[in-house]
Amino acid sequence: MKVAVEQVGPCRKALRIEIPAEQVTSEYQTVIKEIAKNARIPGFRKGKAPASVIERQFTKDALEETRERLLPKAYHEALKQEKLQPVAVVDVSDVQITKQLPLSFKITVDLLPEFTLPSYKGIAITSRKVEVKDEEVEQILNTMRDRSAHFEPVTNRAAKKEDVVEIDYSGLCDGVPMAVVAPDRPELAQGKDFWVLLSEAMPEFLPGIKAQLEGIEIGQTREVTVAFPADYKAASAAGKTAIYTVTAKGIREKRAPELNDEFAKTVGAGSVEELRKTIRENLATTAETSEKGRQKDELVKWLIENTNLADLPQSLVEEEARHIIQDVVQENVRRGVDKDNIESHREDIFTRAAQSAADRVKVNYILNRIAEEEKIMVSNADVEQRIAEMARRYGTDPAHMKEELTKRGTLDGLRGNLRLDKAVDVLFATATITPEN
Repeated sequence: MKVAVEQVGPCRKALRIEIPAEQVTSEYQTVIKEIAKNARIPGFRKGKAPASVIERQFTKDALEETRERLLPKAYHEALKQEKLQPVAVVDVSDVQITKQLPLSFKITVDLLPEFTLPSYKGIAITSRKVEVKDEEVEQILNTMRDRSAHFEPVTNRAAKKEDVVEIDYSGLCDGVPMAVVAPDRPELAQGKDFWVLLSEAMPEFLPGIKAQLEGIEIGQTREVTVAFPADYKAASAAGKTAIYTVTAKGIREKRAPELNDEFAKTVGAGSVEELRKTIRENLATTAETSEKGRQKDELVKWLIENTNLADLPQSLVEEEARHIIQDVVQENVRRGVDKDNIESHREDIFTRAAQSAADRVKVNYILNRIAEEEKIMVSNADVEQRIAEMARRYGTDPAHMKEELTKRGTLDGLRGNLRLDKAVDVLFATATITPEN
């Protein structure tokens, strides 16, 4: 077998492989005999048709089967012969086969990059002081009180932000009732005893209505202008402007519970001071975990900058970039960013994804090499522990989480990520950490 290797890109080579004619002919004849055993040819009993008859009828099928048998075997022999370690097959082309001539083809592969690890023990990184400010504790306390707040009726003032206003409303668009303009969306036409929360955190059923309800008093009627955007979810109203007659029937204000020991007991603490202490400890633990993560990121950044690994398998970088782009788009959609906005940032998303993908692939190679050097292993117990942690995070049981990971085929990836985490832990354990000035 002849093999010619050509460098066609960073970590990418093309192998031109030629299988001798006698090997092709031998395999072809074997395939013809196997076809003859089961072929049904008119005028002949099963398996009794002459080879010449079989060949005339099944030449194309026999050549295809011969190709399917010889190519994989030749490919693996060529890799062994040339001592190559592929990470992906990029392309198979120029396949030429007849029953009497050599079989030749070209296969393009991406290969493992060659690089030398820097001295990775004793890397110098900085540490930042972890402290919890009193304002942070008070902010958590206020958030807890806010979550326990309730709404109480008020009658002696106008509506303001964060109030809930009870309204009756009806709308016209160019003098035509909204019931006619948007018959598929009756809630846009009119409503009675409808409560509107005057908070920026809540979405609006009628665009811009909340700001126009501020200052309204119980019993007061006012006209409100609503401009429906062109991309409004109700197509019948999209791009139109309507005038709504709104009457306020009630106002309720948000009242949070007093910060006292009684409130503290409702959230599982014995007193306000005990609650403050618990919050401070939790914030400190979170901050310490965040700081440790930052330090590990600093170690990884050092590896990227100090490892001479410029050439990477392009197919892996492209695949990683696709995953990153998909994640970015899905996150934007989840946050409610419209498609036009996402499309307008297309080039920036692609550029950032390309760089992030290259860094991720590079870090994976470096950390896997460190794992090899340190003989790092991931036990089944390690995997089960990580699955249990994930289950707690998602509010499910470990058995169900493991089943889901198995269905998605991501258990091996989980094991691989654990190995990389352990490699980072080795770096962290040996790092030289200096307090930041």
